[in-house]
Amino acid sequence: MDFLLPRYCKVCGRRLSLSESHLCISCFIGLPTVEYDPRKLNRTETLLINERNIIRASSMLQYDKESEYRKILFHLKYWGHPDVGSWMASIAADRLSKTVFFEGVDYIVPLPLTRKRLRKRGFNQCMYIAEGIKEVTGLPVIENAVIRHEERVHQAGLGLFQRWSNAQGLFQVINPEVLKGKHILLVDDVVTTGSTLCSLIEVLNDSIPDIRVSVFTLAITM
Repeated sequence: MDFLLPRYCKVCGRRLSLSESHLCISCFIGLPTVEYDPRKLNRTETLLINERNIIRASSMLQYDKESEYRKILFHLKYWGHPDVGSWMASIAADRLSKTVFFEGVDYIVPLPLTRKRLRKRGFNQCMYIAEGIKEVTGLPVIENAVIRHEERVHQAGLGLFQRWSNAQGLFQVINPEVLKGKHILLVDDVVTTGSTLCSLIEVLNDSIPDIRVSVFTLAITM
């Protein structure tokens, strides 16, 4: 099967050997990973530092638009290989499970897409990331507690203050009783300014005052 349908590295394009998945060994070793240290404030936590009830936050990869590693996110979101998100997330979860990162977490909540974007794309890439974490941790995934309304303007390409303004009012909690008193892990693909995540966290805090929130993103812009 591998001979008939060869697989190629998502970063460099080299043909993969039977023992390799998604990335060749060279690209895997060179992954620009972000280490999680509970004793230090990381960049993801810094972006969310003003939000209430934040417990922990971390990202797996540094995202650089000039790096070939950006192709991992393109494959995940646009090029029809969302399973790379599950694979990457399972690797991240395995590493984070050796720390306190998942301690006390009750549910995984992937950031929802708008109905329009979900129909166009056919899947929610954050759900694939959530499933990768579930595979390692066994934590249940909650899909339908939050919905996302249409953005006035797509976030990509907006400046800092435009992103924050555009993100206001994006989310609505529709099943607050499911998350009442729970510690949830919000999952997103890429965090840039943190505006989208902060908008959702504010809505969660307003709707469910006793909620606790941790955050995992597959990548963070540096």
